[in-house]
Amino acid sequence: MKRITTRTPFPGNLPSFIFTILQNRSRGFHSDAVNANPTCTHTIKQTHLVSESVIQTRCKSGKIRKDEALGYFNSMIQTKPLPSTWTFNCLLGALSKMKQYSAVVSLCKQLMGCAHFRPDVSTMTIFLNCLCRLNRVDLGFPVLAITLKYGLQPDAHCINTLLHGLCKYSSWAEAMELFKLIEEKGCTCNEITYATMINGLCKAGKTFKALEILTNMLEDGRFKPNQDCYNPIIDSLCKESRMDDALTLFRDMISKSVVPDIFSYNSLIHGLCNMSRWEEVFPLFEGMEDHGVGPDVVTYTTLIYALCQSGRLEKAKSFLICMLNSGISPNVYTYNVLMNTLCKEERFQEALTLLENMTTKGIKPDVVTFNPLISALCKSGNWEEGVRLFKTMIGYGALPDIVTYNSVLDALCKEGKTTEALNLVDEMFRSGEKPDVVTYNSLIKGLCRTRQWKEATRLFDEMVCHGISPDFITLKILSGALCNEVMTDEVREEFKARIDGAL
Repeated sequence: MKRITTRTPFPGNLPSFIFTILQNRSRGFHSDAVNANPTCTHTIKQTHLVSESVIQTRCKSGKIRKDEALGYFNSMIQTKPLPSTWTFNCLLGALSKMKQYSAVVSLCKQLMGCAHFRPDVSTMTIFLNCLCRLNRVDLGFPVLAITLKYGLQPDAHCINTLLHGLCKYSSWAEAMELFKLIEEKGCTCNEITYATMINGLCKAGKTFKALEILTNMLEDGRFKPNQDCYNPIIDSLCKESRMDDALTLFRDMISKSVVPDIFSYNSLIHGLCNMSRWEEVFPLFEGMEDHGVGPDVVTYTTLIYALCQSGRLEKAKSFLICMLNSGISPNVYTYNVLMNTLCKEERFQEALTLLENMTTKGIKPDVVTFNPLISALCKSGNWEEGVRLFKTMIGYGALPDIVTYNSVLDALCKEGKTTEALNLVDEMFRSGEKPDVVTYNSLIKGLCRTRQWKEATRLFDEMVCHGISPDFITLKILSGALCNEVMTDEVREEFKARIDGAL
């Protein structure tokens, strides 16, 4: 951090106050007794040093509370002379880590209004970062201007903060404009500056411009691109299905002695899997260890998902075993992928065993885990097992959603258990889950099958009352019921009236 000024800066590590002496705020620490006694002055300075050091330690500990930090600030701002800039920075940095961005901005504004306070580049960087976090990147340039007004030279970290804010919260075009200005003026920057710009452009879908910056960086030679410069471009190329370009850049990265990391591999494996280029996926996966990179849960889950999607369940299961043998714990998503595929293939016993293994390993199943299993069991006639799982899932902390309810309701109605089905609908309402047209169709069909015509028309009216429009299936159910010879003329007319009203 350089200071373009002849003024002697505040010493960064020399504290200068003690809060317990702040009895007379207007006079600060310079009482008549102190001025008259040099020994007393020396003693107070030593005590000040301890106090400021304590605050710095509290801030760095990560245990400081917001109210405690604000209390320190209020005392510090009234001290004469002011504490060191470094101590203020510690306090502002601690509040920023607590995500108290508005508070930091407010405190910075107070500090800028103090005649005797002189910020350093770190102060202004914290200020910039908090403004960006609050999506007020528009105020970033005025803060940069204030930085220059104080005679400070913004360092790479300061510039990177503003660039990151522009890329994430504002406009890549503005970020590009600032980046070009930095290059033209020869301002301080580093590899992170380039990586920030490349990442921002890739997220904005400007992969071509990101490649241009990487090429310019390589030609310029001042900075060596690192993994963070290559990875966003590789990832973007994979997402654009430009796998040949992504693989070429990956090989170029290695040839320039930039070691790929797990993000490089995961992007490529995901892209190749999406395009079913299995002849390249497996060699790439096996070659990870050659560069000292071990697959993680994302790598395995990507492979398992792609294999399941392509109908290669046994191969997917072999990767789960490989994953467990490697000491990598699958997450709920890994299990959900396999669960869904097993249920589609009606391999219920394996699915139930997988659920048991999952819970044994301490992984809590969620509603996505249970839904395919309950749905498949209900549709296959194993509705009792489906209902049992439905009752069990809440015990795991997995709340049923509309899909879960509809699966069970449909099964109950098909079994003629309309009373239980109607009770379940009441439970839906109590839990805050609103029935949809699929719910009502199952109920109306079940009631028509058991010749509960009045209840069927009541539910139809309730559905319309709740703003749910009947669909083709609803009308088909009602029309089919008209063919029932047992239906009375009165009920028949009620059904016809509702069909005509829906049309």
